[in-house]
Amino acid sequence: MSSVVVPLIGGLGNQMFQYAAARAVALRTGSDVKLELSWFGTDPDRHYALEPFAISATTMRSGKQEAPKYDLMSRIVRRLPIARRQNGLPVFKEASFRYDADIEQARAPVFLDGYFQSEKYFSDYREQIAADFKLRNSPLPQTTEVLNQISHTDAICLHIRRGDYVTNKAANAHHGTCSLDYYESGLGRVAEGLTRPHCFVFSDDPVWARENFAPKIPVTFVDIHATHQAHEDLRLMAACQRYVIANSSLSWWGAWLGSHGNKKVVAPAQWFQKRDIDTSDLVPSSWIRM
Repeated sequence: MSSVVVPLIGGLGNQMFQYAAARAVALRTGSDVKLELSWFGTDPDRHYALEPFAISATTMRSGKQEAPKYDLMSRIVRRLPIARRQNGLPVFKEASFRYDADIEQARAPVFLDGYFQSEKYFSDYREQIAADFKLRNSPLPQTTEVLNQISHTDAICLHIRRGDYVTNKAANAHHGTCSLDYYESGLGRVAEGLTRPHCFVFSDDPVWARENFAPKIPVTFVDIHATHQAHEDLRLMAACQRYVIANSSLSWWGAWLGSHGNKKVVAPAQWFQKRDIDTSDLVPSSWIRM
């Protein structure tokens, strides 16, 4: 069977976008998916994170992959539509951060090069992609406890993303962070009409979140999982009813996977610190940008 090969880079959310785009091409063309994992040798803080999910793919390592850079020139070079081959396969390189409709003509065997951060890459296969991102194992005991809390409230997931967005100068210049005003306004917006609103706060900087964020509704700061257990946080996020997400692919996926009939999502109007990146295809049209 011909394969759709995609090199994974970044954290869990990025890997999910790259897998989902490849899986959609594979479903469209009757092929399989291979995940190229060589990049993970370049960043000690990142690891292959899709193993806990019921995905349909095999993994491979073909050689050293360069770590992504944040400067403008490197982003331009990565996205130049230069005809080339990788691992002996023709390459499909996304043309920009916006949805690249040319992928609909891609046929296996093919090597996908890009971030593919738009649901338009896989929205035709939503049910299958959502099924692929079901977790294979049962929740951990501490996860089950929070799931029970979520099930007895009108649960709002609020994600405060800091981490390297604050500590890494290049990442900070590229991404920036969402303001407390954004979180407070967003929470007010999604809490409208709820009779039992309860805010579940997820953050990679829980100490900062506790010290600086004090909503006027009941709140639980979810700080029960290790860094390598981000998939368990994702399980909890997806169980909520409403969302105030960060400029983060992890909480994007938490909201996207949420299936409650009363779902409402607030997302940042400005996703990146630099305004030259067009993110109009990143956030689904049904979500509220603030």
